[in-house]
Amino acid sequence: TLNRLGDRLDQTRQEELLQALERQTERMSALVEQLLDLSRLDAEAVEIVPARFQVATRVDELTRIAAGPDAKIDIEIPADLELDADPTAFDRIVGNLITEPPVVVRAQQNDRHFRLIVEDHGHGVPSDFVPELFERFRRSPESRELSQGTGLGLAIARSFARAHGGDLLYEDAAPHGARFQLVLPT
Repeated sequence: TLNRLGDRLDQTRQEELLQALERQTERMSALVEQLLDLSRLDAEAVEIVPARFQVATRVDELTRIAAGPDAKIDIEIPADLELDADPTAFDRIVGNLITEPPVVVRAQQNDRHFRLIVEDHGHGVPSDFVPELFERFRRSPESRELSQGTGLGLAIARSFARAHGGDLLYEDAAPHGARFQLVLPT
């Protein structure tokens, strides 16, 4: 439309079309990245290269990117907590767990395990859908109504957790919402 009719559109309409183009380009880019992640994970071509980083700082940066700088996200992570994990894989896991605010993110290290807990206060996951939650391209009917996701995010997050020798678990949050727990060996 911009190429063919751009000279006939007013400035406001051109800006609207450019913004829509940018949103859709970002969405398609994210989808391609997810598909590439899945392909690499399936081919066991993901090389986990651990590096030490401060968890609170990294989670703060990730949540600002995923949800915006003004989002209601409480980060309850000790400032001195460090983790040896692949930073890119960690980013993919946490990025796929951040949902609509308000969200609480906690982390701790004990019993030779690192635990990151991401809890939201949304609708949660219907109990009959929980067994399918981490399957590819699976979305609950409620999720399909509320977002434009692909049903790949949690499958990718769990695959990266397992590539670290850990896991990603789900449980209902009380009184409502979802709680995901990333468990990694230290």
